[in-house]
Amino acid sequence: MQKTKTTDNITLILFVILFAIVIAAVTATFSPGAFNAGFWAALKLSIPGGALMVLAWLRTGRRKLAAVMILIAFILRLAAGLATTELLPIYGYTDEPQQKQGYLFDDAYRRDDEAWRIANEEQPSFFEPLGRTYNNDQYGGMTVLGIWIYRYLSPDARRYQLLILLGAFVFAAGTAYLLHALQDWEYLQEPGFEKTAAIATWIYVLYPDSIVYSASPMREPFLMGLLAVAFWALTRLKHDTLRSGLTLAGIFLVILPFSYFIAGALVAVSVLWFWAEMLIPRSKNWLYGGIGLTTGVLILTFLLALPTIQDFVHYDIHTTEISSGWVEKVVGEIGGQFRSIFLSIYGITQPVLPAILFYQPTTPFWKVTGIFRALGWYLLVPFLFYALFVTLRVQQKPKRNVYIVNALFIAGWIFVSSLRAGGDQWDNPRYRVIFLPWLAFFSAWGICEAKRLKDWWLARWIAIEVIFVIFFSQWYYSRYSGDAIRRFPFWRTVTYIVICSGAVFLTGLINPIRKRLKGKKE
Repeated sequence: MQKTKTTDNITLILFVILFAIVIAAVTATFSPGAFNAGFWAALKLSIPGGALMVLAWLRTGRRKLAAVMILIAFILRLAAGLATTELLPIYGYTDEPQQKQGYLFDDAYRRDDEAWRIANEEQPSFFEPLGRTYNNDQYGGMTVLGIWIYRYLSPDARRYQLLILLGAFVFAAGTAYLLHALQDWEYLQEPGFEKTAAIATWIYVLYPDSIVYSASPMREPFLMGLLAVAFWALTRLKHDTLRSGLTLAGIFLVILPFSYFIAGALVAVSVLWFWAEMLIPRSKNWLYGGIGLTTGVLILTFLLALPTIQDFVHYDIHTTEISSGWVEKVVGEIGGQFRSIFLSIYGITQPVLPAILFYQPTTPFWKVTGIFRALGWYLLVPFLFYALFVTLRVQQKPKRNVYIVNALFIAGWIFVSSLRAGGDQWDNPRYRVIFLPWLAFFSAWGICEAKRLKDWWLARWIAIEVIFVIFFSQWYYSRYSGDAIRRFPFWRTVTYIVICSGAVFLTGLINPIRKRLKGKKE
């Protein structure tokens, strides 16, 4: 037995080394500078990164499915990042400096440029970057990582591909934790939910925005991977409170340099989860007290942070309006007092699938990327929204409490993301996708719940989305084709969508009303 275990460990070590060598060679091939220097720099990240992935996989009980998912998650993100650096300068907007250099996002380009300049011109000590304030990074975490990489691993060339590589390792490790969490979670052990873990993890691995935002030196892959570990810790909160609490505290501290906002959101969902699972079952006093306290905290936070919130929201809304003439026109028609509500609802539709399908003045790279991203969100959203609504049907406690508070949290997060990003097709989904472990879980659970109950409400959600896509496809096609077909006014299009969607929604009320009337007669 001991001999077999030793052999397995040696095999894993050899796999990590071989895997690291291959990945380092591939990364160096598609990075600037000398191949040898790039290879050794990538190898120094790939060995611990590969070890991290293997250790995460071991937590799943050496499951083959987990190994496949982890490898696909890693390969997709590294391949997307390396392909972007090669294709974007050719097939992107070649007149934009960041795209000439292979960066998807301007903020990533400016942040990385600052990190490269500091690392080479100032050559700070290891801990010195931690205490700095940066011009292009509000929190500093990504810039510090860039400085460390350029200072100690790649001083000869600006290999931002190393940051992409590091993000891919963190995201891939999170894959194992999410699968492990859902496979062993007691709330998913009922008949009919056996595939929830696999479906949710495949969504996490394959969701388009999670791939696109990992194809540039951005914080998103790091945050998604870390939050997957946090989700794992929360599913074990009831049975191993101390270890879960320490894990969550560690994740919180690691997230802080990337975003105070996300760290605060993690604290909020953790407290809500603890309250729902550990405290509410003890007494109704905890339920009512928690509701009162939560309401009070939200009101107080809103009042204290109102000036800052208004500044952010006004800036985001203004940016959205000036970048889209028709949005500015619609906001002018409904009145300024309603523009926040309109743009937050508009933000939920981002990236708008009909828009990218028919938008003409774009490049091949951005056309494919836009369709890929929009299709992913529109495929996910009916299952996600269905699941958020049907959590009220869950009967068992505290499972019902946990599902409901998480549904409220993710619904609130989607709304805040829409509001904070002002309906922007990039920043809005960027905030939303950070809590991908929650989005993936609810979507997968919704699929299994609808299948188990043979629930037609899911079909109605899909039909409502199809109605939205059809009407706005007509609207966008006529707009971008020079009115080749007659275009309905915007508000008439919205009216038609509301009427048709309302009719679909009402079909779901016929049977309940009929049963109630029949019961009264009897």
